[in-house]
Formats: sequence, C-alpha cells, structure tokens
Amino acid sequence: MRALKNILSQLHTFVLWLLASALFWGWIFTFVTDTSPEKKITVYCDAPQVRDTAMAVALEEHMPEGLRMVKVHAFSYVMFDVESIDKGDVFIIPASHLEDCAEFLAPVEGQADGVKIYDADTGRGAATAYIQYADEDYYLFLGSGSVHAQDGAALAVAREILAMR
Repeated sequence: MRALKNILSQLHTFVLWLLASALFWGWIFTFVTDTSPEKKITVYCDAPQVRDTAMAVALEEHMPEGLRMVKVHAFSYVMFDVESIDKGDVFIIPASHLEDCAEFLAPVEGQADGVKIYDADTGRGAATAYIQYADEDYYLFLGSGSVHAQDGAALAVAREILAMR
C-alpha cells in the first residue's frame, strides 16, 4: 500500500517525463525520415481529403533521378508553419483559392492558369483514387519557390500526377 501511495504521489512527474519522451522521439523520427528539399519533391493539395501516403508511394515508383522521396501533404499540414508552403514544388488548388495562393504558384509548361486536373462538371480528373475533390474545378501548378523548378524534377512529378487515374 505504501509503494502504491508513493507511485501515485509522483504520477505528475511520470506523466511529464512520458510527454517529454514522446516529443523527443517524435522529433527524432521526423529527423530520420525526412531529407533536404534538394532531395525531395513536396506536393501540397488543397482538397477535403487526401490519401497522402498512398499517393506519395505511387509517385515514388516513377521518381526522377537524384531524389530520395516524394512527400504529399494536405494544406492543413502547414497550418502552423505557413512560411514553409512557399517552398512547395507542386500544388493542387481549387479554383476558389487561386487568388489567395497566387504568390507561390508558377505556371506549368507555359500555362499561366495552371493545368486543370479536375473538372467539376464532368466529375473527372487525375489522381481521383488519392484525392477527394470538392465540387469545383482544381488546377495543378508548380511552386514559384521550388528548388526543383530548374532541374525539371517538379515538372516530371506533376506529369506523373496528371497521368494518375
């Protein structure tokens, strides 16, 4: 009984150490499983639901040379780190948000308005197995701050996304 009382009296200390340990190991996991922007392509998708891991795995099957990974994120991923979104390589944006996102979007192959990736009228588009589109048109853009704008890797991944069914 005395041992139980001793443990319960120190419960707050144990919980604090548990939380600190979880944060530390989460940071280590992120550090080990990520790489520099030069070795990865980051795709941001502004849609209600994105199967990000499955889409990243599918894109990594045809990844350009010199890259280690493809990361796919919903816009909610950068909710607390808004400055990191301007370094994205590929963006999938609904028509209603194009003006809000214009500062970090670049044209795809000379198409200043982006490439239409989903047509709401027909309900057809690319990557529908991975992206649940809202009831509006969606466009694909390259990132204006992408480190892969010059080497063609972002464009290659964008073409792969457009080819997905």
